[in-house]
Amino acid sequence: MGRRQERKQEKKRQRKKRGLLGISVLAVLCAGYLLTCSMTEKNTILDGVQINGTEVGGLTVEQAADRVQTAFEEEYGEAVLTVNASGADYQVGMYPCLSIDAEGAAGKAMDYGHGSFLTRGAALLKSKVFGQDFVQNPQVGDEAALSDSIDASGLSSINTTVQTTYEVTGDSLVLHKGKTGVSVDKEKLTEEIRDAVAKADFDTVIESPMLTGQVEGTDIQAIYDEIHTKKSNATLDPDHDYKIVKSVKGISFDVDSARASFDAAAEGEDVVVPLKVKKPKITTRKLKKHLFKDKLGSCTTSVGGSGARISNVKLAAETLNGIILLPGETFSYNDALGERTTERGYQAAPAYSNGESVQEIGGGICQVSSTLYKATLLSNLKIVEHHNHSYVSSYIGIGMDATVSWGGPDYQFKNDTDYPIKIKASYSDGEVTCAIYGAKLDDTHVEMTAETLQVNSCGTVYQDDPDMDAGTSTVVSSGHDGYVVQTYRNIYDGSGKKISTKKEAYCVYRKKDRVVRVGTKEAAPAEDTAAADETTGSAPAAGDATGITE
Repeated sequence: MGRRQERKQEKKRQRKKRGLLGISVLAVLCAGYLLTCSMTEKNTILDGVQINGTEVGGLTVEQAADRVQTAFEEEYGEAVLTVNASGADYQVGMYPCLSIDAEGAAGKAMDYGHGSFLTRGAALLKSKVFGQDFVQNPQVGDEAALSDSIDASGLSSINTTVQTTYEVTGDSLVLHKGKTGVSVDKEKLTEEIRDAVAKADFDTVIESPMLTGQVEGTDIQAIYDEIHTKKSNATLDPDHDYKIVKSVKGISFDVDSARASFDAAAEGEDVVVPLKVKKPKITTRKLKKHLFKDKLGSCTTSVGGSGARISNVKLAAETLNGIILLPGETFSYNDALGERTTERGYQAAPAYSNGESVQEIGGGICQVSSTLYKATLLSNLKIVEHHNHSYVSSYIGIGMDATVSWGGPDYQFKNDTDYPIKIKASYSDGEVTCAIYGAKLDDTHVEMTAETLQVNSCGTVYQDDPDMDAGTSTVVSSGHDGYVVQTYRNIYDGSGKKISTKKEAYCVYRKKDRVVRVGTKEAAPAEDTAAADETTGSAPAAGDATGITE
């Protein structure tokens, strides 16, 4: 065998040795790898595995999830995002709205190295040597909490758009014309925050998306309707115990002129519109000062007659007492007293009916209406309805009486002053008094006079009475003269100078003839005088058997 052949054989032996060595090494490696594969624990995460840099090797899924959640809370407990809007930075607190899928991350970590048997060793070796870190970024888990955080940062309040406003200052309406601006687009900003959170990017300043604001149209007519008021005097509210209702100034302005000025103004400018202000005649202060302060007029009359009549007078006065009339209101005596009935306390008392005295429920109340009439005249108020009696009344001056009857004549007067008036009426010690209280704003006073235009003298009417002895008579009813009277309202100033005189009431009083009943019964025949003398011893003097009884 030559040397060349020997060298070939040697090389062959060397290759065989190396092959056997390689096989041996491979066998050892395979055995070791298989051993490594068999060393992986099925119920725990491989050593060297991390989630977001937190070691979770050797832990179960539940343990790993708890550790990841704890690490998340520690890392993001004070997490904020910076948002720039309109040149300013705003801090949005993120922790309340963040969450992390800790269980999902732990599940991924567990899946690593727990595939087929032959792949487990490689995964274990890799995690041991190089480590294996799973990244699980946080996410926005509570949209409502995020919305609240944005609001709390002040971003939602950003709105540089200025709407038109107005105010009344003194005698002017000032229109502050609106100006276009921007506001945060909260919906888009929420999307950008959500994206930043998904990337775990809490360092980059977010430029907030913005919306262009719109200035709402201005309705000048609507503003007019809002501030326009009609002037009204201070008054009293009859539906709420006559409490004071405050006066109101009248306010208005030229709508067309204001609209033209507003349209011509630039955004952000003030437009001054002059107001037309009308002050009420009776302000709240004036009403409080003068309310029922002065006695405008009063009248007192003496009350006579039966107890029933006096009771009726007293009841009527009590009913009138305290009645209030607002400016422009009309008083009705019949409406104020209502129907005079026994159920309402009135009694039967003498009253005139067709010229005769009769018993009537409420008899005597005409004295109260007459007393009130005189007080009203002296208060210089407007008389709306007035009727005098058929005959002259004894309790008040001629022309000053006022008759009333339920369903018949009424007495009415109007409060033609600028202030409320009140009736005060009372009965005491045989007298009834009526007074009007209101606001006396000048020094004038009223005096009433009566001019007799005509006197119709009464006559005497004789009535035969066959039941009365001839030559005798009796007065059935006394007579009254009739009158035609014109009354006058005379107004004097404080110095006593007469300012005016005007006719007030034209009163016609009927006359009433005196009625005398005359006997027509014939006397019985006279007995014989001698016999009479014998019987009585005397004779009557002539004329003793006749006479007149009234």
